[in-house]
This record gives sequence, C-alpha cells and structure tokens, in this order.
Amino acid sequence: MDEAMPDDDFSAKSDSFVQWLHRNGTTISPKIELADLRSRNAGRGVLARDDIADDEELFTIPRSSTLTAESSSLPKHIKERFDDQWLSLIAAMIFEYQRGDESTWKPYFDVLPGKFNTLMFWSDSELQHLEGSAVINKIGKKSAGETFKTKVIPVLKEHADMFGLSDGSEDQLLALCHRMGSTIMAYAFDLEKPGLNNSNNEEDGWEEDEDETEILPKGMVPLADMLNADADRNNAKLYYEDDKVVMKSIKLIKAGEEILNDYGPLPSADLLRRYGYTTMNYQKYDIVEISLEIIKQAATEQQQLPTKQLIERTAYLDEQGVVEEGYDISHASNPENQQFPDELCILLNTLTLAKSEFDKMKKKDKLPKYALSAASAQLLYTILVRRRAEYNFDTLKDRIKSLQQTTTSHVFSSMGDSNGQLDEETASTRHEYALLIIGEEKKILQEAAEAVQEILGSDGGDNRKRKAPSDTFEEEAKSVRAAQGKPMNQEQALNERLGLGGSQQGRRTDLESKGKRTKYSGV
Repeated sequence: MDEAMPDDDFSAKSDSFVQWLHRNGTTISPKIELADLRSRNAGRGVLARDDIADDEELFTIPRSSTLTAESSSLPKHIKERFDDQWLSLIAAMIFEYQRGDESTWKPYFDVLPGKFNTLMFWSDSELQHLEGSAVINKIGKKSAGETFKTKVIPVLKEHADMFGLSDGSEDQLLALCHRMGSTIMAYAFDLEKPGLNNSNNEEDGWEEDEDETEILPKGMVPLADMLNADADRNNAKLYYEDDKVVMKSIKLIKAGEEILNDYGPLPSADLLRRYGYTTMNYQKYDIVEISLEIIKQAATEQQQLPTKQLIERTAYLDEQGVVEEGYDISHASNPENQQFPDELCILLNTLTLAKSEFDKMKKKDKLPKYALSAASAQLLYTILVRRRAEYNFDTLKDRIKSLQQTTTSHVFSSMGDSNGQLDEETASTRHEYALLIIGEEKKILQEAAEAVQEILGSDGGDNRKRKAPSDTFEEEAKSVRAAQGKPMNQEQALNERLGLGGSQQGRRTDLESKGKRTKYSGV
C-alpha cells in the first residue's frame, strides 16, 4: 500500500496544489494566499495579502473540480455497489489516492492530512482525560469500523488490483477507510443546489438530521476546505451557483488577517470530535448532556416513583414529543440555547406530579408548565449532582501536574493501544484540548446547580446557602463518586490502570524513567 509522503516539502506541495487549481479552472483573487500556519497549529490556511472589502469574490471553483463519487474516475459498476453516498465517496477517494501520479487529483491529496487529531484516533488512555463528557459515546469508531468491514472492504478486496491494494492487510484497509472517512467528515461540504445560499456548515457523516427532507450530495471542495474556522470570527462564506461555487468575504478583512469559514455554533467537544481541534471561542456554545437514563434513575429513587408509573409517564410524554435520549444543559449566557430546555422542565415536572394530578393532566391531554416546581427543582439538583460525579475532581494543581506528565503517562499506559505512541507535542496538545473541554463542562454543571439552588431558596425549600453553593454541590458530588468507588482524580485513575495503589511516588518515578526508555527504544 502507498505510504504517506514525508512532510519536508510543505511549501512545494502547496505551490503544486495552487498550480493544479489554476489548470482546472479555479480563479483566485490576488488579494489572498494559501499560507503555512503550522506555527499556529493550524496547518494550511488562507490569509489576506491586501485589504478586502465586504462581498468581494475570493475564489471561484468549477463544480467539475469538486471531488465527488460521480466526478471521480472510479468505474461506474463499482460506484453502483454502494447505496450510501458517504461510502461511495470513501471508495472513490481510496481509488484516486491509490492511483498516485496517475490520478488527476494527486496534487489535491498531497495537501490533505495523512494524520488526524480527531477523537476517532485518540488512544484509550487519551480518551480517559475526557471522562464524564458525553462526547465519548459519540465517536462511533466501532460502528464505523463494522460498516467498513461489511460494506467497503469486501469491495476493495474483490477489486484489489483495480484499487492497487493487492498487498493490503485487513488492518491496513480498515485504516485507509478510517482515514478517508475522517477526511470527509472534517473537510467535505454539502453541495447545495444553486440558489440555496444557506450557511454551509459541514455535517458530521455519522449523524443524520431527522428533520432534513432532502439529503444533499457530499463532496470535497478544493481550497474552500483549506479555510480554518473559529466560531463567530468567520469572515467568508461559500455560495453555490449553477456551474461553480464561489467563496466571498462577508465583512471587511484587513491585510494579514486569516480568512475564516463558519462551522456554526458547535460545542467544543463536537468540534474536537469532528475537526480535531478547539478554541476558547467555542466555549460559549458548550453543553452538558443529561441522559434520560440518569433522570429516570433519580426519579425512581428520590421520588420513589414505581416502575409502572415511570413507564406510563414517559410513554405519555413520548407521544407528546417531549422525550429525548438526552437533554443539553447550557451556559446561562449561551446565545443559541436555554440553560434548561423546555422539554427537560416538562419531563421533570411530570415525573414529580402526584398520581392523581398526572391522571387528571393526561385525561385533558395537556402538559405541565415550563417553570420548575420546587419538587422538580430538587430532582434536577440531584440529577446534576450525579452528573457531576461522572467527572473527576482534579484541582488546578492536579491538572497542571497531569499536563506536565502527559507524555510519560501516554507512553507507558498506551503501550497496548492500537494507535501506538505519539510524539510529545501531539500528546500534550490533545491533553490541553481535553482540559479545556472538561473544565468548561464542569463549569456548566456548577452554574446549573447554583441556578437550581436559587429556585429552591426562593421557594423556601432546602436552603443550601450556608456554604458557597458551588462548595456544597462539589462536596455532594464527591460523596456520590466515592460511594461508586471511582477514582477521584486522573493521578489516582492512572495508578489504578497501572496496578498501583496508595502513595506511589517512588515507584511512579521509576516507571516514568522506564517509560522514557521504552519510548526511545522503539518498543
């Protein structure tokens, strides 16, 4: 199988790519340039050479130069083997990539990444830093792998000579599928029909919008996908015309500024999962998911709600369109969402009703009001405590120490992981991203708990203000976590994974030195 080219000719690849764009009909404004932004951990990006006015054309790409299953040279009878546009595009990209110099798309593939920082490629030990976040359950690597094994790899094997994969093992083929799938997830666009000038937020390939009436074709748009994004700092937008796509400025851009696209109001965790990075500008969109399961458990125990009544009430609310698998708690200042969604408040108010009150409400085919009652606020507080207990309790000192030891811990604890070892810079960057995400999600839970405590205090209920609300909340969550027997911080969790207990400072130092020797010995 082809190996990724060494990255010592970064500028030459960029120049070759730009020349290829021109040869294939792309027009590029002299006011912009494709730039090397590796010093910012941003790979390639597009910068303004000169001041750019609002609504200026930055570049225009013929639709024939977008890479889709249809525009690829993959034989038609192979394309017809796939009934899913993502799988057909993955197969088409594998085919073009494996053709090497024979493919018209070679200069384009040379500037696409060969390695990814998305959660799909994190080791188990790295994902441990995201403990508590619901994003871990959204990665989908196992399910994607099963899809590749049953629907894509059999076609690759059947036509191994055509794909240039006659010497590829099952693991190599799977890795190639994941690579192309991740490229599409991070770089592909919904190729809208002419006239639909909605925001071109890239959609996650493994999730479908149930409200979407039409599935738009996916495609790779060279150069447009070189633009980075940073929340509401976006200053450009892609427009779709009959035979071309056009990137235009949407505000004044000063010379030297980066030209940025818009991914929409994504929470930091989802940004990291899809695109492999995050910035502090996305934190205002962060959320904490409260699962239906944890709500039902708390209602059963705190409200002593019999199972039969729980089933009846959730079934009724499901008919009313209120029940979801999870509910998102946001910052109170979130510009896109309420701190507590209406559906969650309705669910809690329903679960805390007396049986006679519920029966009366059901008979009238009504729903309770959105405002939380004292009983439902108390139930929500209990739920928030339990949700907080799913995260660790690292102090700032713990987090700094953990970050300093990231590389050593990664090398030792991931020796058995399928992804192997990483360079120190990548391991440290991933840990920093995890700290940003987890820290913000903990903050959201604290804000939510304080808001609920205000409700309880104003209703004359359980007054929890004898201590600072956040202190009380943290103490209660710690007690829950301790009762569950879970490690309280990352250091304790690492010791448990390594089979250590108690104070292990001396032994840990020895293990760290062994970890360093292991790293440099190539084991």
